[in-house]
Amino acid sequence: MAILLTLLLIFASPAARAEEFVWPAPSDAIERKFEKAALTSDNAACSKIGGEILRKGGNSIDASIASMFCLGVVNPQSSGIGGGFLMTYFDEKSGNCYSIDARETAPASAHRDMFLNDSDGSKYGFKAAGTPGEIAGYWHVFKKFGSGKVSWKELVQPAVKLARDGHPVSPYLATVMKVKERHFRLFPSVKHWINPETNATYASGDLLKRPKLAKTLERLGNSPNPVQLFYNGEMAKTMAKEFQKGGGLITEKDLADYKVREYVNSNSNDHFRGTLTMCGGPPPSSFGVTQLIVSVMSKLFPEGHHDDIYSDPKVLHKYIEAMKFAYAQRTLLGDHDFVKGALELSKNLTTPEYTQWVIDRMSEKAQPSKNYGGIAQYVKPDHGTSHVSAMDQYGNGVSVTTTINRWFGAAVESTEYGILWNDEMDDFSTPGMENGFGFAPSETNFIEPGKRPMSSMSPMVIFDHVTKKVRMVIGGSGGSKIISALAKSIVRSLIFHDSIKKAIDAPMIHNQFTPDITQLDDEFPENMKKILETEYLQKFRNTTGFEGIIQGVNVLEDGIYACGDYRRKTEQEPAGF
Repeated sequence: MAILLTLLLIFASPAARAEEFVWPAPSDAIERKFEKAALTSDNAACSKIGGEILRKGGNSIDASIASMFCLGVVNPQSSGIGGGFLMTYFDEKSGNCYSIDARETAPASAHRDMFLNDSDGSKYGFKAAGTPGEIAGYWHVFKKFGSGKVSWKELVQPAVKLARDGHPVSPYLATVMKVKERHFRLFPSVKHWINPETNATYASGDLLKRPKLAKTLERLGNSPNPVQLFYNGEMAKTMAKEFQKGGGLITEKDLADYKVREYVNSNSNDHFRGTLTMCGGPPPSSFGVTQLIVSVMSKLFPEGHHDDIYSDPKVLHKYIEAMKFAYAQRTLLGDHDFVKGALELSKNLTTPEYTQWVIDRMSEKAQPSKNYGGIAQYVKPDHGTSHVSAMDQYGNGVSVTTTINRWFGAAVESTEYGILWNDEMDDFSTPGMENGFGFAPSETNFIEPGKRPMSSMSPMVIFDHVTKKVRMVIGGSGGSKIISALAKSIVRSLIFHDSIKKAIDAPMIHNQFTPDITQLDDEFPENMKKILETEYLQKFRNTTGFEGIIQGVNVLEDGIYACGDYRRKTEQEPAGF
């Protein structure tokens, strides 16, 4: 009898069930190990450029700027100087965590009803663009946090060369250009994205040159004050005229009035796991949402047995429930300069009391949507982005996500300067325009002059608040799934002890509360899915749309490990030394 009972206990344990679930084989993503410094981005060429800056003695700020300039050239569908970014920077010397908000702003003449009954107007054309923050943000962090060992020109010049001499089109870029072909033919300023030799969009492997952008980047790189040139000088005058001529709202004054926001130690969670601290930014960043998922899972599973994440359906049920609670709070967030209580809520999300509040309300089964604490308002999904994660030889870490919003932004560009403009106005919500699931638009994200739209971008640095040493630098691109993809990677690596590559590789699990249905990768084990449906009452459908693409740097005792995400169909390889 004792033997029978022992056997029953063994076969009922999660570890014994592990072989029942067939997880996908490792991807072909390249994980690299370094001793002193590492950088990973959405494109191998840009990682290499950042790595060279690190080897020159530059710090993670310098290297990230160079990589982001590069991404604006080789990943034009997702980023560029016509957009904006959010950055988290950990300074090892001071132990401070800085958040930089260089997100786009609504022009002064914008108003909440401007796209009522005109949903395309927020997506395409000059009217869709918000005031860009990219150049202002780069210059701000370079002057304040740069190493001083590498010149501004050195950071811009590699991107100038790529734009002038050309770069091979990646499979991902080729696919996106094919999707956008109709817009390239519709708007005169972007007709040059059609290959004149084939009268079709550029194919994978074709050489793509952007001579106008190369000239613009060179001017900015040679300028003693690129912010003055871009936002107040000749460039500002010309760009404002182009916007007005094209029916846009951005004026010279909008450009001149743009300001970068900087915060010190504003949002952090120092209680989730031992002496580790997660740090990030206030709204419009979704750091508060992302860290809450991680914090809940860390408290629920303090031991973090490795096999459990692969073999115990209860772990994944709790993860899905943590996502629902966290995403529900995002419906209440918005630009804290405009949304009363948004900053306080974002900070409350990082407290141990809030983590416990979520845990106390969890159930062993999926619950009705009303139980998760949010409101039945639709949070508009954001879209394509690019990301860089870097750690330097001085112990500093940078996580930065840059975007022009949808693929190729507003599908218009400056005819004088070759700058693709963002369609960030589409990241706002419009009154009376329900989404496809019947939810009302989020009031906290309505358009107001000078307001910054809410974002899923959640650049994060995790460090030991006792030793002041970086433990992880991580962030992602890919719109609304950034939060779930980022949380998944941190939970699997920090709590359940996966390698950073295995954590990023793991199948996507995404539930953003509105709608309350979980999206799964095709490779998620079917029998695990069935158990979650029947025993835990979870609802599923196959994942659709943009994927969360993670770039992670994981610092362990034996070295610094860096890896990108195989889901981004570009050549990726971390760099460092």
